[in-house]
This record gives sequence, C-alpha cells and structure tokens, in this order.
Amino acid sequence: MSYAIIRNENHKMNAVPLLERHNERLNHNYSNKDIDLSRMSENYHLKKIQAETYQQEFERIRTRQELKGNLRLHGEKQSTVLCEFVITSDREFFDRLGKGRTRRFFEDAYDFVTAKVGGEQYILSAVVHMDEATPHMHVAFIPVINGKDRKGNPCKRINCSEFWKGRDSYSRLQDEYYDFITSRGYDLERGEKGSTAEHLSVAEYKLKKTEEQLAATTEQLAEIKNIEEVKTTNLPLNTVAIKKDDFEMLSTAAKNYVGAKNAEAENVQLKAECLSLRNENESLKSERNDLSGQLHQLEYEYGRFYETVADDIDLVEENEKLKKENEVVSSQVHILTNDVMCLKQERYQLEKRIEDKEKELTQTKSLLKALQEKFDKVMEFIRNHRLKEKLEEFLKPVTHRKSR
Repeated sequence: MSYAIIRNENHKMNAVPLLERHNERLNHNYSNKDIDLSRMSENYHLKKIQAETYQQEFERIRTRQELKGNLRLHGEKQSTVLCEFVITSDREFFDRLGKGRTRRFFEDAYDFVTAKVGGEQYILSAVVHMDEATPHMHVAFIPVINGKDRKGNPCKRINCSEFWKGRDSYSRLQDEYYDFITSRGYDLERGEKGSTAEHLSVAEYKLKKTEEQLAATTEQLAEIKNIEEVKTTNLPLNTVAIKKDDFEMLSTAAKNYVGAKNAEAENVQLKAECLSLRNENESLKSERNDLSGQLHQLEYEYGRFYETVADDIDLVEENEKLKKENEVVSSQVHILTNDVMCLKQERYQLEKRIEDKEKELTQTKSLLKALQEKFDKVMEFIRNHRLKEKLEEFLKPVTHRKSR
C-alpha cells in the first residue's frame, strides 16, 4: 500500500538562495544521484515566481500583501521567513496513475496547500520534479497568521512559530492532508503515523492478564452453592458445618480472592502506568517527528551545500582555464602593442617626410609663380613694342644651330 506523504521544512533568509537553486534546478552538479539531468525538461511549475529571485519574490509579496512582523533578516540569529511542503508517495503509486493523473494529483495537493496556508497569494513557488526516481512537489510559502499591529488593528503577520503552534501540529498536518487527498479519490494510507512502543504493549498485556484473573475468581465465587445452608446444630461455639466440596471450593475461592485483590491493586497501578506510558509515547513520537524533520533538514542543507560547493569547484576550474587563456591573450596583446608602436614610429617618420616634401613643393610653386610673372611681363613688353617678329628672327639662328 502506498502512503500519503507530506513533510514541512522551515528556512531562514540565508538559506533561501540554496532552496531556490535546488527547486529551480540552477546548479550544474547534484549530490543526489537520482537526479537525471536529461529529464529536467519534464519538470513543471504550478506557480512560478514573478520576481527574479526567491528573496525578491518574498519582498514583493511582503510589500503587496502589507505583511507585518518583527523579522531579523540578517546576522546569525535570523527569523524563519519561508516554509516548504514536500509532497510525494512511492514510485509504484505514480506508475499506477500515469503522467496525466500524476499531474492531476499534484494539482489536487496544491489545492490543499493553498487552503492550508491561507491563500495562493502567500505561495512563492510550486514546482514538480519529474527528473528523480520518485516524482514530488516543492511548495515554498510564507507562514502568515492573523494578528494585530502596534495600534491594535487587525493585520496579517509573518510568524512561523505561531503558524505551527502546538506540539501535535505536525500530526494534524498529516491527518488533514490524508483526509483531503483521499477525498479526491486517491487510494493512499496515512503516512508518518508511528506505532505503539514495545514497553507499552507489555504493560497492556499484564493489564489484560490481571483482568482475566479477576474475572475467573468472580466466576468461582459464583459457583459456590447452598452457602446459606451451612448447619450450626450440635456444633461447638463459633463453629459451623459445611460440605466438603463446598469447603474446598470456598477455600480455593478465598485464596483466589486474596490474589484477585492483589491483582486489582496491581491492575490500578498498571492502568496508571499505561496512561503514563501513553503520554510518554505521544511525547516521544512528537520528539521523533521533530528530530526526523531536523535530520531531513540537515540532509537537505548538506545536499544543497554540496551542490553549491560543486558549482564553486567548476567555477575555480573555469577560472584557471580563463587565466591560462588570458595569459596567451596578454602575450599576443604585448606583441601587437610593440607592432603598433613600430607602426606609429614609421607613421611619424612618413608624416615628417611628407611635411618636408610639402614645404619643398610650396617653395617650387612660389618660384614657378615668380618665373611665370616675369615671363608674362616679358611677353607683354614684346607685344607692346612689337618685337615679336624681331624676336623670332633673332631666335632662328639659335634654333637652327640647335638643330644642326
């Protein structure tokens, strides 16, 4: 038979990031070898956070719902700000349901949680993990109670201890969840019930035997017949006559009566002892549940710590790899820097040469301009004095001589 299993875990603010990394599958490595990384896509949410992180979502809900409470969110002694339900059963149960009804099962369980915590507005996240050996759901919520503010006005307050007030609160949670989920048609037994202690069973056995002994003695006394017919005629004073059979039966009954009286006294003592043992047993069961929850919390935190450390190891290895790559890049940058310096020097020299050439060109242009001006003046003089033909005549012998 499969069991209806619901567990609760409390979290302080400094543990909220670890809770988020596990529930939202933000890690790269997991200590739980049952997690199949290839099946993470099968996980799904019944409610997702609206902010970027769980801590931001907590503050968003806290502000939106105007939640009060004297919370210590920093330092060593922090207040409990979140609770988390973990809801599951065994693998055989979910195999019988199939994927479609499994989702419906968690939706029904989510309805229970919504009613239990006072409304969906106090739930941060509800995520179903299908990537492990047994499907289960994590529901992170803020423990909210009805309270009063400093002026005595009704208000909503964050208070985990008051939310779970009462030594049997965990047992009530189990009963309420079992009644709810079975009313939805799921064939489950109540989980985490706890059995009667062995020493209590022994005491109850002794009590039963003394009651049987007392009943047998009563029956024997009832079997003595004609006790009123005991003859006292012609007998010494203070003596009576009785049949032998009746005497033997009466003698046995008297012995049994004394034993029965002793048994009755022992019976009263055993009843008190049983009552005390029952009370002690209930106390031990409550302490066992508390210790079991603490042990599960420690295992849970250890797993998340391992996951965080595993991520840190990956980061260190990646950092070392990046350092080596950075050294190679730095060396290349150094070479390129030298090349750039050489190119800058060459550029400077070229710019200097260009500047010198530009100066020479400017001087040449000035000289050409001056010569052009002189040539223009000479030509103007020739035109004004009509010396062109004489000039040509004069130049002919020069041209002729050059040709020869």
